Amino acid sequence: MTPRFHWTQSAAFSERVDRLNLHGLHFQHINLCRRRAWMYLHRINFAQWNCRVATGLAHQETRYKRDRSTIGLFGLAPDRLDWEQAIVFENKGTGGAQIAVDRQVGYYAVMLSIATGRAWTARVQVLTNRRWREVALDSALLDGLWHDSLALERLSQSEQVPETSKIGLCASCSLAPFCGYD
Repeated sequence: MTPRFHWTQSAAFSERVDRLNLHGLHFQHINLCRRRAWMYLHRINFAQWNCRVATGLAHQETRYKRDRSTIGLFGLAPDRLDWEQAIVFENKGTGGAQIAVDRQVGYYAVMLSIATGRAWTARVQVLTNRRWREVALDSALLDGLWHDSLALERLSQSEQVPETSKIGLCASCSLAPFCGYD
């Protein structure tokens, strides 16, 4: 049987997530780039016009289609769930941006743990090499998610686009032409 989940910040975290309408990608974006996170929070998203995103979506739809295990979830969009063993799966093309991806899938595991009272496990499936890695729902991850939620709350209240430096991810970012680092 899956162990019970207990986190003293559960209620406050859930309240903030609901109030700000946060989703898994928010927790990925805040760990990639503050400007990208700000744009996503303020519903500025041009991904539908990005050829890399379009290719990735087509690939996901045809080769790694979501199974029925996620039907009915509200506000969570993992790729697959094992309800019996309490494992949430997220597929990624490469193993890059590990902290950002771990926070995204960790967010799913935390929200499912809070909702069910069971301690969920998170697993990232790296599609290019067919390997996977476990993301532990430990105090470091919980602390990181808590601080991410605080940073997202501050960004949501800011009307000013945050300053940022050019980073390696800028070259492939769907927001690069609108950010100024294309």
